[in-house]
Amino acid sequence: MNRIILKTSIVFLLLFVTQAGCEKKAELPRYHAKGSIIAVTSQCYSDMVVIEVENPKGIGKKGTFNTIGKDIDISYENAIGVPYFSQIGLPDSVPQIVGTWLYFEYREFTNEEKEQDLYWLNPTLICQAIYGSPSVAPFIITKIFNYK
Repeated sequence: MNRIILKTSIVFLLLFVTQAGCEKKAELPRYHAKGSIIAVTSQCYSDMVVIEVENPKGIGKKGTFNTIGKDIDISYENAIGVPYFSQIGLPDSVPQIVGTWLYFEYREFTNEEKEQDLYWLNPTLICQAIYGSPSVAPFIITKIFNYK
C-alpha cells in the first residue's frame, strides 16, 4: 500500500514540476497594448499616428490606406489611431516614426472629447483627390512603458 502511495506521489510530483516549467503567454493588463507605428499622417489625412496593434487583438480596425498617387499602400489587420504624441503630453524622446515598436497604456475618449471637433480625427481642410483618412479605432495613449 505504501509503495502505491509513493509511486502515485512521485508521478504527481513529476507532473507538477513539468507543468511549472512551461511558459504561458501572459495576457497584458487591461488597457495595455503592444504594436508598431505603421503610418504618421497629416493635413488632409488627419494628424494622427497609426499603430498596428499585435496584442491585444480586436481593439483596432482592419483596412488599407493609400496616399495620393498610391505612392504608399498600407494594409493592416488591427490598427488604432492616436493623436500626435506632443498633443497628448507624451515625452518628445519617444520617436514618432514608422517602424517604432511601442508598449503602451491607452484609453478611450471621454464623452467631452468625443463632442469636440478634433482636427486630428476629422480634418477641416478640403483636399482634392483625398479618399479619406485611414479607417482606425480612435484611442489616446496615456503612457508609454517601452519603445524600440
